Amino acid sequence: MATATRNRKVDYDTIVIGAGMSGLACASRLFQHDYYKQKGRLLVMEARDRIGGRIGSINVNGSRLDTGANWIHGVGTTEKRNPLMDVLPHKKYRELGGRVAFRHPESERKKSVVAPEQEAAEEGGWIRVDAQPPAQQHDTSCHEAGGDLVIPGEIAGTLTASIWGLVGSLHGLAETTPPAEAKRTTMLQAITRSQALKDAFDDLPEEYHSTVSGTPQFIENMEAAPLAAQSAEHPQGQAGMSLLEFALDDFEGDQVFLQDGYIAIIDEVAKELMSAGIVQTGKEVKQIRWKTDSVEVETVGATYTAKHVVCSLPLGVLQHHQSQDRSAKPLFSPALPSEKQKAIEDLGFGTLDKIFLVYNSPWWTEEPYISILRKGFAEPPADSKLNATTDDEEVINAALDSFSGFTDELPGLAIHRDGAVTSGLCSLSLINLHSLTGFPVLSCFVSCANATRVEAMTNEQAGGMLHRALTSWLGRAPPKPEAVHVTRWAQDEYSRGSYSHMITGLSEVQHRQEFQRPVVDGKGAAVLSFAGEHTSRNHFATV
Repeated sequence: MATATRNRKVDYDTIVIGAGMSGLACASRLFQHDYYKQKGRLLVMEARDRIGGRIGSINVNGSRLDTGANWIHGVGTTEKRNPLMDVLPHKKYRELGGRVAFRHPESERKKSVVAPEQEAAEEGGWIRVDAQPPAQQHDTSCHEAGGDLVIPGEIAGTLTASIWGLVGSLHGLAETTPPAEAKRTTMLQAITRSQALKDAFDDLPEEYHSTVSGTPQFIENMEAAPLAAQSAEHPQGQAGMSLLEFALDDFEGDQVFLQDGYIAIIDEVAKELMSAGIVQTGKEVKQIRWKTDSVEVETVGATYTAKHVVCSLPLGVLQHHQSQDRSAKPLFSPALPSEKQKAIEDLGFGTLDKIFLVYNSPWWTEEPYISILRKGFAEPPADSKLNATTDDEEVINAALDSFSGFTDELPGLAIHRDGAVTSGLCSLSLINLHSLTGFPVLSCFVSCANATRVEAMTNEQAGGMLHRALTSWLGRAPPKPEAVHVTRWAQDEYSRGSYSHMITGLSEVQHRQEFQRPVVDGKGAAVLSFAGEHTSRNHFATV
């Protein structure tokens, strides 16, 4: 923190902007010191009327819907433990168990084939796939009731293993590829060249090859980052995410779903701060003036001064303010140093949304649907506590955590064994929240450009799209949801997306590390620091 003596009286020693996890964690760490427990030393300002940032929940028809973060990406090891595991150690969590996959419905739509090597050379290293207009050029037979599209459980298990095998191989490739080369290599190019993907085609009967071709879209949902130009939300993202996305030293251990949500963790981290009145909500920051005798933080109704400011605003918000017309009031005055501006501009920031279908009861645990799903039940891992034979209906109900299939109402892409990339159907992943949280809800993930397409729909339209997809998968119409909720993180002015990623040809590790260096004033005193997932070398895009 700043140690230089200022002539001007300040309101606070340190102001933290943003009461998401990073801002609260920063403030709570400072508050452990007696110095910051004194009145007037520390303030956390939050624009929303709640704390938590991109962690939040709402109640719909008695069901808790966790609108933001749900996962702990690696619980860690004894030597390197994920610090989240030490907050509320009694929290409930587990890995996802059984899965049912539905096959790709063969479409007669003409596909335009792109040779990835040729396209990469012509377009500077990225691949363009022509987008299909949503809900216009779709194969209507996908939505007609008839035979179900369930993939037999044994085949579904092989398919699931191949997806994670592909992801693992990409991580391995990224770790062994020189950073400069990884920066130039699109994730899509890495996938098309992957032996793991070729093995998936070879390990499964030809009738499932269309399904295999569409499954790499799963990586877009994991990273909230585009594989191809058609998926990009923003112009700079048309290059797609780079292989550098996976060049990190992340936490090892299980990837687990927090069954009670993250809000309790937020409340625990913020507990002492809230009790002491350190956190103030409804304080939207309009400008940060940092080359004065003290840092001035202007809000809608007042101006505060501090020796030091920690800015934990999401990267999407920083990008929005930096790209505004010059006539608009800048967020930082004077403008940030050029290195900081370049880091803001060259990192990617994407959207992962959820479409929640809220029901009166979990119809998928009842006949005739459970009999259809039982045919496709892919066993949980052998070491899972939920592991049992597929004849055990009670265990299937408890362990059936996810569904996956396709819709032709959103554009997608297909990656074939020969490396060709074509337009295709959008792959959808749904989480069964009833088995994880006890609420009769299905939660569907949509990312990147498809997330913004869904955000432009009404809740009813988004729910209708999923209902038609489920009807085509099951071969019969399930009950309609009682309520639908779409998260709309891209439209949220205080987030403008979900989390950061690495863009091919633009993003570098040094951009994240640049955020770790404080901004200094004319006297050389550190006055402005940054916090948040976008500032992390190895744990970006996570809590």
